[in-house]
Amino acid sequence: MDSTSINLAPGVTGTDMHEVRLVGRGGQGVVTAGDLLGKAAVLEGRYAQSIPTFGPERRGALSQCTVRVSKDEILLKCSSTSPGVLVVLDSSIWHFAPITLGLVPGGRLIFNSTRPPAEIDAELRGGKYGYQPGIDDFEVLTVDATSIAMEILGRPITNTSMMGAFVGATGIISMDSLARVLEERFGEKAALNIQAAKAAAAGIRKIGD
Repeated sequence: MDSTSINLAPGVTGTDMHEVRLVGRGGQGVVTAGDLLGKAAVLEGRYAQSIPTFGPERRGALSQCTVRVSKDEILLKCSSTSPGVLVVLDSSIWHFAPITLGLVPGGRLIFNSTRPPAEIDAELRGGKYGYQPGIDDFEVLTVDATSIAMEILGRPITNTSMMGAFVGATGIISMDSLARVLEERFGEKAALNIQAAKAAAAGIRKIGD
């Protein structure tokens, strides 16, 4: 596999390429999530790229992964600069880092949170944590991925839940393809991870829900 590419909003690169930024803390499976999403896209006959970014103090510190998906060969070899989708695995890491940097108009932000999406939307637009997306045209979605992981997996590891939320919110990759790569990765434990992914896809909340 090359790396991984994904972007919900058109026009980011002038091609049919999707660029996604996964954000969380070291130890939450951000890099694994990016790798598996890329492999799922490859199963569907597309080019994919996943590029992790993290410092030497991995566990608990900021961890990011760029995923690109395209029908054409991906020539970029850098971390995300114009994500159309933002997937936030940790419930608070976005309070401390400008994770929306470069978000394109029409971007979709998927947060692991128990809070209503309208509350997070207001905090982002108001710059409560010292930064704003820089655009007005974006959509905030939330899903309680931590509770789903605890209930189904017995551990607060949210990466498979958030991959499911990504699939449910964007349709960029199918659930069937995600299930196949989860089976390859987790073997006999795959069934529970697939269950968590499907539960998260069904549990997405939008503003107004």
